[in-house]
Amino acid sequence: MMVLGAGLLVLPLSAQVPTEDPLLRWMDKIAQGQLDAREKEIAAVRTVADAERRKEIVRRKIVAALGGLPDYDGPLNPRITGRIQADGYVIEKAIYESLPGFYVTANLYRPNRPGRYPAVLLQAGHTQEGKAEPQWLAANLALKGFVSLAFDPVGQGEREQTYDPQLKAPAAGWSVNEHIHAGAQASLVGESLTRYFIWDAKRSIDYLLSRPEVDPLRVGAAGCSGGGALTTFIGALDSRLKAVIPACFPNSYRLLFAGADPHSEMTLPGHLAIGLDTADFVEVSAPTPWLIQATEQDYFTPPGARMMYEEARRWYRFYGAEDRIEFFVGPGPHGTPRVSREAVYRWRIRWLNDGRG
Repeated sequence: MMVLGAGLLVLPLSAQVPTEDPLLRWMDKIAQGQLDAREKEIAAVRTVADAERRKEIVRRKIVAALGGLPDYDGPLNPRITGRIQADGYVIEKAIYESLPGFYVTANLYRPNRPGRYPAVLLQAGHTQEGKAEPQWLAANLALKGFVSLAFDPVGQGEREQTYDPQLKAPAAGWSVNEHIHAGAQASLVGESLTRYFIWDAKRSIDYLLSRPEVDPLRVGAAGCSGGGALTTFIGALDSRLKAVIPACFPNSYRLLFAGADPHSEMTLPGHLAIGLDTADFVEVSAPTPWLIQATEQDYFTPPGARMMYEEARRWYRFYGAEDRIEFFVGPGPHGTPRVSREAVYRWRIRWLNDGRG
């Protein structure tokens, strides 16, 4: 039933009516039945002990669906290739290896004064520019006393995988198409492309923790769209993260499944068939603080995001930690408008910097 995890980017809520396509209607009926079965399992969770048991089951399911994570803990071999001195902060151009010979390019933003600071890993959405996308967030975090690391996902920024010198462009097309191309290749050998995106994020946390300016006990993650998906996944799988903010991705597949646009790294193979929905990623890390963000006109609709949030908030109640999960809806289409970015700063200051900032 691997196909049931494929559709991800969706039409506006007004377009989410029963489709006339008989194949999609048939698939959606199966998907909704799988979600019904999961809902019964979730309803049976009533205590912390129940929640902890399900968390272990879900972790195993996630890792198995990914085909495991790479078994490698070798050196990052980091290098700084340049610096930009800005007003109040410094940008360092970094490169390191998430796997042997597999390079990650990144920009590290840090305050221009000595000290130990909380840190934030920033995942880029589906922009060809990659790590440049969250520069407003990164620069403002540095000015507020945070170290932030924005890295290029595979197929974006300096990590184009199908670059053709004759075309002077990636042969597969811009970032989304490179992801679909690489995802098809990974599927042919029985792997999930998502595992490599997650691994890059985990190794990027390793790099952050290797920096002398970073307090290893105060690290968080944030990202929008494709970056929101990766933030959701890494938030569930890396306990070193102490505050997680995914934007314009969190949603329940009750509404999300009917979409027509696949993204190879934004879903797990067959995850509906194995009894998972997006809320599981939040619940598996409870009671870590999560701020779930959406925008009013997004195709990752606020109603779908709220469904996910309400389910996860019930879990946080078990831990007496309802103040550790919040839902924020910003104005406009898909993206992170200023008010959403300001909500990110507030959440970071609250949970990673003892309210100072």
